[in-house]
Amino acid sequence: MRAGPLSNSEVIQILNEKFINTWVTPRDLPELIEGAKDERVRLFATSLKDYYVYPVDIQILNPEATVIMHQPESKFPGNNRAQGYLTLLAYALEEKPSLEPDDPNLRKQLMAVSNTFRAPGAGYQDYTPIEIDTTPFKHGGTLIINIEVGEGEATGSFDLFGPDVELPTEGYPNDALASVWDIPPGITGQIIHRFARGQRFQLGATGNWFCEKGSTNTFLAKISVVPAENEETEERRGGKKFS
Repeated sequence: MRAGPLSNSEVIQILNEKFINTWVTPRDLPELIEGAKDERVRLFATSLKDYYVYPVDIQILNPEATVIMHQPESKFPGNNRAQGYLTLLAYALEEKPSLEPDDPNLRKQLMAVSNTFRAPGAGYQDYTPIEIDTTPFKHGGTLIINIEVGEGEATGSFDLFGPDVELPTEGYPNDALASVWDIPPGITGQIIHRFARGQRFQLGATGNWFCEKGSTNTFLAKISVVPAENEETEERRGGKKFS
């Protein structure tokens, strides 16, 4: 990191001006959680531990200790890592953590994940999996995934699965809950899925069947939830409810 994104002056300027920066080793997290005298320290340490990916993990949390951006350093895509880092920081700055959870206009941002996918060849699947945790939304809601495909070679296809589904390696993803297929490089797509209770989901990213086998591309998934208790308010205002 110090030889990559953290050596970029623009990255350092944004981090210093817009964020409170800190670091902690994984072995210290259990002690922080168990021995914390301040409840906020315990919440922050718990969030870091729950999302940690070996060996170096980048996380941005809002003041309520909710992870709004999560990127394992080992999976940072592309050659221009500084630009990828700036993209994720820019997304995190779009959050409005001062809003109260019961604000009817609030779309709760979960996370932004940047990664790569590969074209598996016609008839096959080669998913890059992303875990999505909506368990805090006990009464359900609407999951919204905005996906930006990079400027690489491969065209992207994305499928949303339940927590216990084994991601297929060939054939059509018949067990998918929702999908968006054939997103060309540089284009965005969206998955919308309504769920009745909080649970975990798997987002699978792969190249479509019509691009060259082995070709790759990057993607940025911005994941949010409209809690169920907000949906009736939105419907009264003339908004659309998704099923």
